Amino acid sequence: MKRFEGKKLLLLGSNVGTLDILKYAKENGAYTIVADNLPVEKSFGKQLADDNVLISTADVESLKKYIHENKIDGVFAGISEFNLIKAMELCHCFGFPFYCTREQWNLIENKDSFRDLCLKFDVPCPRTFFTGETVPTEITNAIQFPVIVKPVDSSASVGVTICRDYQSLHNAIPEAITNSEKGRIIIEKFFEGEEFTAHYTIANGKVSLSCIDNRVPVAVHPGDVTTVPLARVYPSAFIRDYLDQVNDKMIDLSKSLALSAGVLFVQGLYNRQRNEFCVFEGGLRCAGEAPYRIIEKVNGVSFMNLFVDYALLGKVESYDLAKEDPFMKGKACCVTSFVSKGGTIGKISGYENIEKLVPSIVDKEYRYHEGDLTPNGNTLRQIVLRFVLVCDSEEQLVRDLETINNRIQVLDEKGEDMCYRFDAREHFKN
Repeated sequence: MKRFEGKKLLLLGSNVGTLDILKYAKENGAYTIVADNLPVEKSFGKQLADDNVLISTADVESLKKYIHENKIDGVFAGISEFNLIKAMELCHCFGFPFYCTREQWNLIENKDSFRDLCLKFDVPCPRTFFTGETVPTEITNAIQFPVIVKPVDSSASVGVTICRDYQSLHNAIPEAITNSEKGRIIIEKFFEGEEFTAHYTIANGKVSLSCIDNRVPVAVHPGDVTTVPLARVYPSAFIRDYLDQVNDKMIDLSKSLALSAGVLFVQGLYNRQRNEFCVFEGGLRCAGEAPYRIIEKVNGVSFMNLFVDYALLGKVESYDLAKEDPFMKGKACCVTSFVSKGGTIGKISGYENIEKLVPSIVDKEYRYHEGDLTPNGNTLRQIVLRFVLVCDSEEQLVRDLETINNRIQVLDEKGEDMCYRFDAREHFKN
């Protein structure tokens, strides 16, 4: 008998992670349904699922009715923060398993409470000048520039501003408050360094570092703006320093959440000159780059499968933390993006069959189509295409990325190139 035989899984939305969840659930005997507000032809999740329903993931009452009438056994989502929160709400309403409570989720996702946790477990983090709603004058007068102003509860770099003087600070505060559901912000010391993201997997209460990357940024606009990741390269060039200085503290922090199953990611910076780390925020979920796709290919385990096990069985049966290897078994891996400069997409070419030319591509995704208007901002919404690669060496990664960059075109309505690309040859020189 298959693991999920007789179980019905409702998935909310078609986003990154949805197809992998569907494949794993179906292979193990689950009956799968996808709910979103898209017609089947525009929802890749609905096209793979056993069944589908036209209900917006924001329409909780209609979803409750559907769950009750169709005897659903579990609810989950891909990596969408919004859909995961809705799945959590529905699971708690019906008594279905979900890997965390809203209190545990908020403890990590809210920047102020996460900062307090870091201080408690001696995880290095930036100096915080203010957390709250209305910034007192004495605080703004005492701030040492540069600083970063952020909403305490937003993601994808929305509402985040780097400030180097009082005028930019006063402009940034209302923008951050507007983009905060709670109307709360955090002002912290700006830390110079190379960016990274580390993912931790929790299985049966035990914690393991699954991966750590180097984030390669691009500034879509000039000035002190937040950057967008052109690429994430695995393993990180400074993984050994991270293991020596930060990892044990992060494992203790993760254990303090008392989760049976889950994934926690943290974002931070590393200053090579000072050999110093700074962790500035986290999430109790998989981050947008979805590195489990690389981990599964290299190490033979996927924490996305762990989520599905817990959603349908309420326990972790088979996840082997001993297979985790953040060094990626010596391979060179990458999640690379085509980042839009803004404007309407006129033509995309070379995308459909690129994996035949570049077999190291283990996954790919597109977020916009021809005719779509891409934003002109400084957030993850600038990403048009993404490719996930697992290579045997840095040299192979450089060659394969050059092939992708040369073969694929994203042109605007005037026929001009409208995307930034990752130059791996330049990256590995550093």
